Amino acid sequence: MAPSMATGPYLMTPPGTILTYYPIYTDDMAAIADWFKEKWKETRKPRVAYLTADNAMGRSIEIPEMKAYLEKIGYEFVGTQYVPLVVTSPPTTQLTWLKEKGVDLAVGVMINPGSQPTVKEMVRLGMGPYQPYKMTLGVGSPGHAAVFAAAMGKLGDGYVCAGSFPPMDDLATPGIKFCDDLQKKYRPSKRVTHIMYEAGILEAMTQVEALRLAMQEVPFEKLTRRDVLEKGFFKIKNLDTGDISSTPLTYGPGDIEGVDEIRIDQVQNGKSVKVGLYPLRNIYTRK
Repeated sequence: MAPSMATGPYLMTPPGTILTYYPIYTDDMAAIADWFKEKWKETRKPRVAYLTADNAMGRSIEIPEMKAYLEKIGYEFVGTQYVPLVVTSPPTTQLTWLKEKGVDLAVGVMINPGSQPTVKEMVRLGMGPYQPYKMTLGVGSPGHAAVFAAAMGKLGDGYVCAGSFPPMDDLATPGIKFCDDLQKKYRPSKRVTHIMYEAGILEAMTQVEALRLAMQEVPFEKLTRRDVLEKGFFKIKNLDTGDISSTPLTYGPGDIEGVDEIRIDQVQNGKSVKVGLYPLRNIYTRK
């Protein structure tokens, strides 16, 4: 049993003993689509395409259920373009294809070494929410908006990420204040600034809570891994993380996605800004 810092659909299949504290990639895509559709003002259907990393993570969104959901909520699905996980040359061909197809929203799963060069080329081609050709790029975590904004500044305005965490400087969020206090005490001269520090804290919170719950029923000396799973992890209900995770965490047999809503962040004026929470649509169901 373990929490996972990756959220592929393989986690939804048996044995189902790896937990997530942010949504799987297909649910991220659905949340971005919900957010964009909510803002759509034109009478025609918005046109959507996949612009995603050319690896197993990026391609995991290409399932019939995902396309069906997009069409169900009113999108016209156009097709797919791929970029390398780490972009080493501008993805001009892929972006030009999207432009020629009249795409309004491109969604996919990328890491920052893929999304940052992609957005730079979008800007060069005049593409983006604030560019002459209006197109929004939305990605799932791990394309963290806070990491993206720190590197790109205002050049990245309009970029959207689903399923990520609050920026590390958001000290008004209790969980971020907790992270900051930990680093002040234990790492005063060697602070971790990457947002995945928060993911590590979430993992520790989950592990500790599972052990605490299990030991309410089984003495430490007799504790087994099965006890920690069944009497610990699967008994976690509404675990408050100080708003580091999108919602409090809940798990159970067959329920490995801890959150039930998805945080959406957008880069605005060079900063990562929370723009909403959207429900999990459970696009990829447990087999």
